[in-house]
Order: sequence, then C-alpha cells, then structure tokens
Amino acid sequence: MSSASNLNFLNLIQELKVFGEFAKFAGNAWTWPLGRRSKHPRVILLIPGFLAGDATLYPFANWLRSQGHRVFFSGILANIDCPRRAMDRLGRILQGLYDRHDEKLVVIGHSLGGVYARELARRAPDQVEQTILLASPVGKVGERTNPFVHMLATFTMKSQEFMRGCSGDLRDVCGVHSPTPPPNVPEAIIFSKADGVVDWSSCLESGPNVEAFEVNATHCGLPYNLDTLRIVHDLIENGQTPRERKARGGKASVNSKVPSIGSRHANGAAAAS
Repeated sequence: MSSASNLNFLNLIQELKVFGEFAKFAGNAWTWPLGRRSKHPRVILLIPGFLAGDATLYPFANWLRSQGHRVFFSGILANIDCPRRAMDRLGRILQGLYDRHDEKLVVIGHSLGGVYARELARRAPDQVEQTILLASPVGKVGERTNPFVHMLATFTMKSQEFMRGCSGDLRDVCGVHSPTPPPNVPEAIIFSKADGVVDWSSCLESGPNVEAFEVNATHCGLPYNLDTLRIVHDLIENGQTPRERKARGGKASVNSKVPSIGSRHANGAAAAS
C-alpha cells in the first residue's frame, strides 16, 4: 500500500453512513413513477465494484428503468474474479447487447466496475456511447486505496494466482487497465472527498472527453446519492460530450458542486460551472 493515501480504518467506519444515504434514496422512490419518462431511452450496462455483485446496483437500476431505460447487468455475483477473465466476459456481454439492440450503450461502473467500464470503452469505442464512473480509482488503482481494502484485494489476487494460476499487479489491475490516455469516448467521473475506500484524487483524470463532478457521499453510498442521480440523469438524457456542454456555456470542473437536494430539476452539467 502506498503511503500517499491517508485513509485508515476510521474512514471505513464512516462508510456506515451508507445506511442513511440509502434510506434517503428509498424515501424518494415513491416519486419515480411520477417523474418524466426519458425522451431518449438508452441501453445501459451496470458493473458493480470490488467484492460487490449486481444486486448492489438493483435499486439504482430500478431508478433508471423508471425513466424508460433498458438496463442490463454484468452477471457478477461478487466482483473478485481475475480481471482478465472479467473483462473478457464483459466484452462478450457488451457485444451481445450491442448486436441485439443495434445501438451504442451507456456503461456505468461503480468503483472497480468503473475501471472495467473505462477499459470497455477503450476496447470497443464503436459500441459505447459514454461511460459514467462512480468513485472509480482510474489514476492509481492499487496504490491510493484504504489499506484494509488493499489487503483484501491483495488476498483476492493471491487466491486467484493459487487457484487458477493467474498472476498480475494491482497497479494495472492485472494488465487490463491503462492509466493514460483516457479512451476517446465521453467519460463522466463522479467522486466524493468523503470517500473512505479510495483516495478521491485517484478518481480524477483529464482529457478532451472527460468531465468530473463532486458530490458529498460515502464510497458505498455514491450510487444512491440524490445528487449523483441528478448528474447521471442529465448525462444520459443529453448524451453530450464535454466540448458540446462547454459550447452551451457549461464548464466542467473537478471542484464543482451540484445544486442542493431541494432543486428537483437541477442540471448536473450546468452545475459544474
């Protein structure tokens, strides 16, 4: 574990705030059927984070489906498989969905799932419309992580090496992650400085197709954060590149704040000005 990160066990304890975040998310669920249906329904692929499975994103998927989007999962029960095997399987899923629906997909990944989403865009830019990365350490994947999570990741990697003969390095996710440059596909990064699992600065990168949004959430609760939902809604609904947003007067910033919870129709991209 790199000494560059100041995360510790106390930060993991603070992740328990996720229960309050999910309660607020669930408390707003009754309003979903009352909201507007998307004018441009998308095909969306969701990828969960390390140790997590598709079930952790079911509520998030239900919110997306309430807007008319067609949402699909990665088939991951627990994201602990060899990254090379996981990427091969995700590539086949992406190809199958693209062939079936004959349109580019929006790929959303949480944490490690975002690292995979980014790599899918690199490998198949003709099949990915945009990626949305939720608290994904794309900068230094294996270095700026909570030491306790890093220990679990190292144990998982060693287990894969023992059971399957896989070998690799956490720093490049066993060779499936290329830190730079970002893929030539619109990429939105949503991060939180209150993240207790990954160092928020490792979630950031720059590029002509990259924009970042800051919210106040735990790592585990970021997919249920109400500000996250508003940003994701805007990104999917408009489907615009950062350059197009800038041309309209919106300027993305890693220091941006989205509107308050009380602003029901807040525009996440415009807030990043």
